Amino acid sequence: MTNGGQRPDPSRFRIETEMDLLFGRAHPNPNREECPPADMLRRLARRELPIGDPAYDHFAKCSPCYVELRTIQQADAAVAAAAKRRRRQLLAAAAVLIVTVGTGWFALRGTGARDGPAASSGEAVQQSAKLDLRPFAVTRSEQRTDEPAALVLPKGRVNAVILLPVGAEAGAYEIQILDSSLQSRAMATGTAAIRDYVTTLEATLELDALSSGEYKLALRRPQADWRLYPLVVK
Repeated sequence: MTNGGQRPDPSRFRIETEMDLLFGRAHPNPNREECPPADMLRRLARRELPIGDPAYDHFAKCSPCYVELRTIQQADAAVAAAAKRRRRQLLAAAAVLIVTVGTGWFALRGTGARDGPAASSGEAVQQSAKLDLRPFAVTRSEQRTDEPAALVLPKGRVNAVILLPVGAEAGAYEIQILDSSLQSRAMATGTAAIRDYVTTLEATLELDALSSGEYKLALRRPQADWRLYPLVVK
C-alpha cells in the first residue's frame, strides 16, 4: 500500500497480463511529462475517479506511470487476498467446531436412530464446465458479422473454469446468473490467475435449483461494472 504523498516502488511491479507487458514497456517517458502527482495516481489506481476521466488516458503513453498504477493495484489485491485467507481460516475453524459438536450430539442419541429409515442425501450432482469468453471481446476497430454461440452450463453443482477476454486482470471476481428479468438466481466469487497467457477464473456455481432455459452470465471485478454474456442452462 502507498500513501498519498509517496510514489510506489516500481520494483514491486509484476507482469500479470498482456496489457502489463505492452503498456509497462512501450512508452518510457524518461522526462515524466504530464505525470499525475502521487495522490492523484492513487485515486486513479483505485478507480476513485469516473472511468471517463481524461487523466486515465495518460497511462497509455507513459510506461512509468502505468507501472506505478499497477503496483498500487497489485499491492491492494495482495492485502485483500490476505484478508480473504484469514476469513477462510476462521470459517474452517468454525466448521470443525460445528462438526465436532454435531458428532457428539448424534452419539448421545443412542441406537434408536439406527432403526429408522435411511434419509436421502439430496445432494446436487458435481459437474465441471469450461466457458470461453474470449470470442465475445470486440475491439473498436473490429466489425462482427456473427455473434458467438451462447455459453452452456449444466444443472447441479458446477465447477466452472472461465477463460476471460484478452486484457482481463487477474484477481477477485464476482459472478451472477441472471434470469430474463435480470434477477439474480445464483451467485459466486472466484479468483482469476494467468495460465498459459490466458486470464483464467475458477468458481463453483450452485445451479441445481435453476430451470433449463436462457440466462445471462454476469461478471465483474469488485466495484467495477458488470459484463453480461448469453448463457443456456441445460
